Amino acid sequence: MARSADAAPGDLYALRSLFAITRQRPQPLIYLDHGASTHPPGPVLSAYCEFLETSYSNVHRGRYRLSRIASERFESVREDVRRFISATGDESTVILLGNTSQALDLAAHVMADIPGATLVSPMEHHSNDLPHRKRGAVVRFGLLPDGTLDYEDLERKLVEHKIKLVAVTGASNVTGYLPDIHRIARVAHAHGALILVDAAQLLAHAPIDVRPDDDPAHIDFLAAAGHKTYAPFGCSFLHAPRDLCDRASPYVPAGGTVVWVTADDVRHLMSPERHEGGTPNIAGAIGFGAALRFLDQAGMDNVRRHERALTERALGGLSSIGGVNVLGHPDPSRRSAVISFTVEGASHEQVATLLDREAGIAVRNGCFCAQPYVQQLLRLEDTSELRRRREAGQEQGLPGAVRATFGIYNTADEVDALVNAVRRIRDRSGSTHR
Repeated sequence: MARSADAAPGDLYALRSLFAITRQRPQPLIYLDHGASTHPPGPVLSAYCEFLETSYSNVHRGRYRLSRIASERFESVREDVRRFISATGDESTVILLGNTSQALDLAAHVMADIPGATLVSPMEHHSNDLPHRKRGAVVRFGLLPDGTLDYEDLERKLVEHKIKLVAVTGASNVTGYLPDIHRIARVAHAHGALILVDAAQLLAHAPIDVRPDDDPAHIDFLAAAGHKTYAPFGCSFLHAPRDLCDRASPYVPAGGTVVWVTADDVRHLMSPERHEGGTPNIAGAIGFGAALRFLDQAGMDNVRRHERALTERALGGLSSIGGVNVLGHPDPSRRSAVISFTVEGASHEQVATLLDREAGIAVRNGCFCAQPYVQQLLRLEDTSELRRRREAGQEQGLPGAVRATFGIYNTADEVDALVNAVRRIRDRSGSTHR
């Protein structure tokens, strides 16, 4: 089934052939853990390995040819990012880091000395919650019963509190719910706040347009990583207002962040280098840029259309099984390619293990680094016992869910395999729901 890397955009089978992981033997692998990490396709691996083999060198300040080439290719990744998220103008900067957690932490660092509290959505990954707690006051707004955001409570909190920043996911890593980030941006700006979007689960799954700064619904901060975007591990970015980044102290004061240093004085560079202390993951960044170009060629509208069809198929199949509870809003148009569910009569650990051993299906299970959100979705009102068990080191048997996340090369047959495997597990669980 091998096809050329120049396959037509939107040709699923041609794209699928570019992912070596789809040719696993002796037992085929059905990989449904794209929400954790995505596999790089051939063109991305080629760009990554080509740099390591022919252009390996450190960036910046080197006068020799390899260093110049490495520097040019590394710096071009910023433009790949800007083009992919439709960033225009000079008001913003793109800072390259190691992972989304670092990018979100940098945003919290940049905003730390600005007066006001951070308004945090209740569905956030810990990485878009804990950094704000560390640096100042945090206010939370509510959820509706279906696990979606309560926009009225969001605006009420903006009125009642002095909010400097609204931190919200672009797509939930638990339910796939897609908040209206531009609606949130508009209301945040109307009340004097900025918006930070965690796009880790959005970048590879739907088109993003941060919009110009003169648009009331523009996105101020946006963070994402390559390893969830069909690139190798080790590179992420923060798109951020240049003036705020220039005013903030360096995130990691180190080599590469300074103009000059004396025994008793230092002058730091402006952004983005101001916050990129130490040697970056150059190969990872080059791979990230190649992955964004790969997705551009595939067409993000095509990606969204394909993954929405898979999600709709999976939602329909899983919801038809008695005793299987799908978390979150049932409308696939309001979701990315993420489905979390529980199976009555079987723990999430058991379900995930059986899916792997019996069907070769890779999923994730647990609370997905979003424990407050999962606790609300599972209706766990008293968490004191959970706290006691965790503090005692009892990890097994704790509440959680199973998560399947689809990607660009998954197929309808693979979705059906998931549904059928879950049905078999459910049938063996001993419940009356058949």
